[in-house]
Amino acid sequence: MGIYYTCQHEDAWKVALERGYLQGDPHYAMFNDEGFEFFKPAYDWMVEQYEQRVGIPLNGNYPVWCRDEFPDLGTGKRIGSGNKGVVLTIELPDDEVLVSEFSYWHFVLGNSALYDTAEEFDTEEEPDQAYITKSWERIFDSEWCETFVRNQSTAPPTYQYVIHRIELHQVRAVMPFQDLSDSWVDRIRGLGWRLGYRLGCKKSIPFHWREQTGLKEIS
Repeated sequence: MGIYYTCQHEDAWKVALERGYLQGDPHYAMFNDEGFEFFKPAYDWMVEQYEQRVGIPLNGNYPVWCRDEFPDLGTGKRIGSGNKGVVLTIELPDDEVLVSEFSYWHFVLGNSALYDTAEEFDTEEEPDQAYITKSWERIFDSEWCETFVRNQSTAPPTYQYVIHRIELHQVRAVMPFQDLSDSWVDRIRGLGWRLGYRLGCKKSIPFHWREQTGLKEIS
């Protein structure tokens, strides 16, 4: 078992409270938004990888993305400026979680090859799609990720985690928030949030399934 965190829209959380679990509904996926359609193949690929590697079918849905550190809500750009949401603290079984490297995941989003060495990145030859798709599997190899960044003296790997769905009995705490923008007012609010979090004034609300009667309005 491990502790993870996931940012979700307030509406998604309300639906989860009604049905008893949170899942990645394809109707609300980011690639449905104008300008993001080209991300869909990457998310479809992650669905395939999850089903193959974990062995749990998603039945037409998408996995829920999680991180192993509490997000900095002072920076915004989590669920869309001005939108209300929640950060869920969750405890998940290890055998239901698929781990991948976050920065290399962007090669999948961009349909680019993830080469084995820095020298291969400099090649002018265009690899075929089969090679590109196969190369993405390196994002699940933590040893490869650690070795590659060590050899290239780049930032250490950052990992992301996906699961087929989150049962509400796995939720340990909830922190409501409103996503910030880049405006100077929100930047000040962001600094206030960071200070409050470090001082312990901003805390998640303990959550106990079956005792929770609804979602508190976010001020």
